Amino acid sequence: MALEITQFLLSAQSPDANVRTEAEANLTRFQEQNLPSFLLSLSVELANDEKPIESRRLAGIVLKNSLDAKDAVRKEHLVQKWMEIDISIKSQIKDLLLRTLGSAATEARHTSAQVIAKIASIEIPKKLWPELIASLLTNMTHQDRPASLKQATLETLGYVCEEISHEDLVQDEVNSVLTAVVQGMNLAEHSPEVRLAATKALYNALDFAQTNFENDMERNYIMKMEEDQDQDDSIWNLSMAGGTCLGLVARTVGDAIVPLVMPFIEANISKPDWHCREAATYAFGSILEGPTIDKLTPLVHAGLDFMLKAMKDENNHVRDTTAWTLSRIFELLHCPASGFSVISSENIRQVLSVLMESINDTPNVAEKVCGAIYYLAQGYEDAVPSSSLLTPFLTEIITYLIRTADRTDGGDSKLRSSAYETLNEVIRCSNVAETSRIIEHLLPVIMNKLEQTLQLQIVSTDDREKQGDLQASLCGVLQVIIQKLSSTDETKSIILQEADKIMTLFLRVFACRSSTVHEEAMLAIGALAYACGPNFQNYMREFYPYLEMGLQNFEEYQVCSITVGVVGDICRALDDKVLQFCDGIMKHLLNDLGSNELHRSVKPPIFSCFGDIALAIGEHFERYVSYAVTAMQQASQICAQIDLNDEEFMEYGNQLRRSIFEAYSGILQGFKNSKPEVMLPYAAHLLQFIELVFLDRQRDESVTKAAVAVMGDLADALGPNTKLLFRDRAFYIEFLGECLQSDDEQLKETATWTQGMIGRVMVS
Repeated sequence: MALEITQFLLSAQSPDANVRTEAEANLTRFQEQNLPSFLLSLSVELANDEKPIESRRLAGIVLKNSLDAKDAVRKEHLVQKWMEIDISIKSQIKDLLLRTLGSAATEARHTSAQVIAKIASIEIPKKLWPELIASLLTNMTHQDRPASLKQATLETLGYVCEEISHEDLVQDEVNSVLTAVVQGMNLAEHSPEVRLAATKALYNALDFAQTNFENDMERNYIMKMEEDQDQDDSIWNLSMAGGTCLGLVARTVGDAIVPLVMPFIEANISKPDWHCREAATYAFGSILEGPTIDKLTPLVHAGLDFMLKAMKDENNHVRDTTAWTLSRIFELLHCPASGFSVISSENIRQVLSVLMESINDTPNVAEKVCGAIYYLAQGYEDAVPSSSLLTPFLTEIITYLIRTADRTDGGDSKLRSSAYETLNEVIRCSNVAETSRIIEHLLPVIMNKLEQTLQLQIVSTDDREKQGDLQASLCGVLQVIIQKLSSTDETKSIILQEADKIMTLFLRVFACRSSTVHEEAMLAIGALAYACGPNFQNYMREFYPYLEMGLQNFEEYQVCSITVGVVGDICRALDDKVLQFCDGIMKHLLNDLGSNELHRSVKPPIFSCFGDIALAIGEHFERYVSYAVTAMQQASQICAQIDLNDEEFMEYGNQLRRSIFEAYSGILQGFKNSKPEVMLPYAAHLLQFIELVFLDRQRDESVTKAAVAVMGDLADALGPNTKLLFRDRAFYIEFLGECLQSDDEQLKETATWTQGMIGRVMVS
C-alpha cells in the first residue's frame, strides 16, 4: 500500500465523489492495518520534492491529524499510538520532517513545521527528543543555509514554543532558542520573510524569556531587535500610528496645525538622542499635506538644506525617515507647472548630489531615496518643454538607478522593484525631444538584461519567483520606453527598428509561464502593438496562443483583465486585419462573460472590448452581434438590481453600465457606414436602459458621459429610423438639459453634439 499512497492522496481530492470515497476508505484501511508504515509513507510523500504538491499537502494534513485532536480523549489515544511505534521508525519520520524544512515548496515547509511541533509536544516533555532544538539551531547558525530554510526553522521554533511549556526546556536551551530567534530579526542579515517568522517566534517564546528579561543587558538586546523592525514599512507600530494620525489632523485643520507642531520639531530635530531627531523629522513630513503652500513655503525652504544634511546622520532610522520626508516634500511642494517648486536651478545640483550619494545607503534608506527621485521626476510631468531641470542629469540618474536595481541586497527590501519603478517614472516624465537619445541608448541595455534572465539557472520555486519578479520589472521598463519613443513620429522609428527583437524577447518571457510576467509582458505588448500599428500583424501568429492563454486565465484574473485590454490595443493597431483572429477571441470573451469562476471585475472591460472589435472590423461584426448584445442586455438587468447600500457593488455597477454604453457606441459606429440596420432591433432596449440610468440620481459622472455619447451614436448611426423611438421616450430632453447645465466642459460638449444628432433626426 505504501507504493500507492500518492494515488490515494490525489484521488481523495477528486471532484468525483465515488473516486474520493474509495480513496478515503483506502487511506483509512492503510492507517488501521499498519499505522507505523502509514505515517512513514506520509512523511516520505511530504519530503519528496518530485511528488505533486497536492498529494504532499494532504499528506501533511493527515500526518498532523494522526498526532493531534481537539477532543481530549481522542488526543490521548493518538499520543498513545505514537508512543507505541518502534523508535527506529519514529526516528525516520522525524528525520524526514526536518529534511522537509529545506523543501523548495513553501506549503511543504509550513506543514512540516506544524507536524514537528506536534511530535515535540508529545516527546519533549518526556525528554525523548533532546536533539531537536540543537538540530533546529544548526539551521540558523550556518550562514550558507538558504533563507527559506531559516524561515521554516524559525516557524518551527515558534510552533514548538507554542506547544510546550517553558519548564520542558533547560535554561541553556531557552537561551539558545531566544538567541536564534532574536538574531533572525536582524535587519541587516535577513529577508523580510525571515524577520517576520522570527518576530512571530519571539511572540510564542515570550513565556520562556522571563529569566532573560530579568537581565538588563539581555532585555535591552531583545528590545533593540523589535525596534529595528521599525525599518520595515509593513510593520505597524506606535510611531507609524502617531504619524498617520498627525497627518489626518493636518489635512483636517490645515494651517492651524503648523504652530502646534513646529515647536516640537524645533525642540527635537537636533537632540543627541536619535529617537528625538527621527520623531521630529517624521512629524515634519506628516504635516506637509493640509496646510497651504503660503504657510509651508518658508518652513520648507528653510528646512530643505537641513534635511539634505540629515541624510548623513549617523543613525539609520533618522536617514530613513529623512529620505521619506524629502519624498513627501517633492510630492507635495514641487510642481513647476503650477508656478511653485522647492527645486530651483540654484539647488538642483545639491539635491541630486545628496540623493545619488544616499542611494548607496542601506536598502531601507535607498528605497526611500528612490521614492524621493520618483516624485522629483514626476513634478516635471506637466511642465513646459524647456523647464525640466533634470534633463542635464538624466544619464547620471538612470545609471545610479540601474546600479541600485542590480544590488545583491535589493530583493530583500523591495529595493530592486522601487529602483525600476523610479526609472520608469524618470523616463515617463522626461521631455522626449530633449532625452530621446538617452532613452534610445537605454533600450538595448534593458533588452540585454531581460535576455540574461532567460539564461538563469532555475533549481527551485524561489529561483523561479525571483526570475519572474525581475522579468516583470524589466518588461515594465520596456513598456515605458516603447510608449515614450512611440509618442512622436520623429522617435517612433527607433522602436520600429527594434520591434522584431523586442517581440522575440517578450515571446520567450511568456514561455516562462509566470503570472507576474504575463501581466507586465502583456502590457508591454499592448504598447508595442500601438507603436507598430498594422505591422503588428507580423507577430500575431506566434503571439495568438499566449493571447488565448491570457483570456482563459480565470485563476489569475488580473492577467485575464490585462489581456482583454491588449485585445483592444491590437484591434486599434490592426483594424480589419484582426478579423482572422476574431472568431477565437469572441469565443473566449463570451465564455469569460458566462463563467462564474472569473472575477467580476474582468467583465466590464470585456464589454468595452466588444466595441473595440466592432470598430476594427465594421460590418463583419454582424456574425457576433446577437451574442454580444444578448450578453449586454443580461448585464444591464444586473445593473437594475444594484443594492444602493453596498458601495462596492455600486462601484461595480457604474463600471458595468459605462462599459455597456461604450460597447454599444463602438458597435453602432462600426456599422454606421455599411449596415446600420443590423442594430435597429436593439435600439428600443438601449434607450430603455439609458432612461433607467437617467432616473438613477446616484450615477457616476463617467456613466452619464457614456450614456449621453451613446444616445448621439444611436441617432447618428441609425438616423431617421430612431425618430419614433426618441419621440416616445422624451426623457432625453431633460437628460440633455441637465448635462448642458454641468460644470464639466467635456460633458457639455458631448451633450451639445448629441442634441445636434437627435435634432437632425427629429426634423427629418
